[in-house]
Amino acid sequence: MAAGGHRFNGFSFFWLSPMPSLSKPIVKICGLTRPQDATLAAILGADFCGFVFHPDSPRAIGASQGRIMPTPGAQRVGVFVNHSIAETQAIMEEAALDLAQLHGNQAPEVALALGPERVIKVFWPERQPPDELAQQMDLWKGLAVYFLFDSGKEGGGSGRPINATWPVSPKPYLLAGGLDPDSARAAWLSADPMLAGFDFNSALEEGPGIKDPDLLRAVLPWR
Repeated sequence: MAAGGHRFNGFSFFWLSPMPSLSKPIVKICGLTRPQDATLAAILGADFCGFVFHPDSPRAIGASQGRIMPTPGAQRVGVFVNHSIAETQAIMEEAALDLAQLHGNQAPEVALALGPERVIKVFWPERQPPDELAQQMDLWKGLAVYFLFDSGKEGGGSGRPINATWPVSPKPYLLAGGLDPDSARAAWLSADPMLAGFDFNSALEEGPGIKDPDLLRAVLPWR
């Protein structure tokens, strides 16, 4: 197959072609802390509503708070940073989560315990050279339903685009890193066939965990 690629606003893409692309992107709204924001995101058509359970995050919530977040029609994703298997399973059950986003240095055994069909695995292309990242993706390709590429070298919430290249993803992936409606549209038009959708967080906020209703309305209908 021939190789293809594209670059814009600090994002770099290269892939093998031809491969079919999804007709519309998956949209995940992450860092939700208020019931009214979760409800609005779901009603507007978000596919995934994300809740952060890392206690050091300014967007952290507890499992009991997560459970009462209304998300009509959307899948519920929990963001976990180096929680144990038991902690992750307990929070997923109490908060009625569909998926676990492994946003730390969890071992593959965590995905096996949860079930790969319930895992989104996060990678940071700025953390390691492309050949090392390719090895990690190969290790995880059977252990997650989606990959997610984020900016920075660990954690999240950098609020800026990824400034690195990464190898062809063996799994459909979500793109994160300071995305707003305009940058997401540009990424989608780049036509990377493995790009499945976008993870929006800080660019849609009035403050940490406080989503701006107008920005939610701007990002969701464009699909």
